[in-house]
Amino acid sequence: MDIGHIDVDLRNPAIASTVEKLRGTEKVVPPLSTAICIPPFERYPVPNHGERTLLIFPTENEGKVQTLLRGFKRHQRPGSAPLLYRTVPVESNVGEQPYNEAGAEGARNRISNGLRKFLATPEERTYLEANEIGTVVVACIESFIQIDDGVDRPTDFGVVVIFNAATGKIVAAMSQGVTVAPEYVEHARSFGIQDGNINHGLVTVGNVLAANVPGLDKADWHAVVAGRSRYDILDEAIDGLRIPW
Repeated sequence: MDIGHIDVDLRNPAIASTVEKLRGTEKVVPPLSTAICIPPFERYPVPNHGERTLLIFPTENEGKVQTLLRGFKRHQRPGSAPLLYRTVPVESNVGEQPYNEAGAEGARNRISNGLRKFLATPEERTYLEANEIGTVVVACIESFIQIDDGVDRPTDFGVVVIFNAATGKIVAAMSQGVTVAPEYVEHARSFGIQDGNINHGLVTVGNVLAANVPGLDKADWHAVVAGRSRYDILDEAIDGLRIPW
């Protein structure tokens, strides 16, 4: 892990463990009862060149890209043309590890940053015309740790936000959560915050877990500690959405 160009060792003997010791120690819990608040996006000048739909995923996380793509394909309109998609890596502006409301904030930031970056690139605007794109939909998954209101134990949730740039329609959903031992969260938070915001952590809990539990997947530790893959949980959240085609 690199923080500010300084190599940081995330290991801590006090919290080191093994996959077998962590297996089944946590649980899957329902989504938070609080509503997801996504302020309206500014309207973007998206040209209409035809009947096809382009999906934009503002991330370089391949696991999240494939999860979103599966969801869109499951809900694709019958008889419609095959979906096209582009990945546009951008920052969330909420640090590597969002906490609490920074999850929804980060998802909104990624969508705004990704769409703005895409439309500012002449080659991408040419792509819209060449592929007869009439609808541009931007979708994002932002995982976050809830440590404040509504939880008895730190819990990892995912928020899914989908924005139709042509119509301005937004849909959002929160996934079920997976609890995590407080000591791993506390260690992640000890590495500091971004921009002075206590909810914008610099180091992810997943990286801390992987550094202290050999063989644990930093992206899907959920499958070990709670017996449910993160991606299965996210699939379920996406299926609960009405895609704003």
